[in-house]
Amino acid sequence: MVSRENKIVGGFVIAALILGYASTVLADVTSTVTLAILLGVGVIAPMVVTNYLDRTGTA
Repeated sequence: MVSRENKIVGGFVIAALILGYASTVLADVTSTVTLAILLGVGVIAPMVVTNYLDRTGTA
């Protein structure tokens, strides 16, 4: 069975990859912006959401 944390991280990683690809191909932004999107959405956002849900006790 997949844990809640793995579902959250997996969803954000998929979203980060899609946004990173879209920012490179469609918006033609610099690699620094793409890296910021990947780190922000793929690493930092899932940590914040998971910590918030753990703190509030949401199942």
